[in-house]
Amino acid sequence: MNILSMQENNYLTELLRDRKLKVTSKRLEVLGVIKEHSSAISYSALQTSLHDFDRVTLYRTIHSLIENGIIHKALTEENETFYALCSTTCTSASHIHKHIHFKCVECNGVTCVESVHPIQLSIVGYSIENVEIEARGRCAACKN
Repeated sequence: MNILSMQENNYLTELLRDRKLKVTSKRLEVLGVIKEHSSAISYSALQTSLHDFDRVTLYRTIHSLIENGIIHKALTEENETFYALCSTTCTSASHIHKHIHFKCVECNGVTCVESVHPIQLSIVGYSIENVEIEARGRCAACKN
């Protein structure tokens, strides 16, 4: 294990402990693959990357990480779900994502991108707990 991967491992270990989750090799492996991916990762790609996982263990691990505000569903389409790491503002009580989930129509990559202007929405007479924005187009790499 090189120094960077030790640092990553330490970061992920602390992240799990901060959320009062037991640090297990399965959780660390899932988080490691998601963190290593430069954008949101699809369930099928995550499953392919994790050779020693059965379907139920992977599902339960993902569910636990979502419930504890560590990862979130970035996009779900055509029976495929994409996952990404949450920001430090997410907790087990609430996921606070003030970014856009962008799907590239050419490379099919899904990324969480910050808006130039803060995303704010209010509706008279309603209390908004969560806003999810999905956008489609060409990513910077495919646009050029």
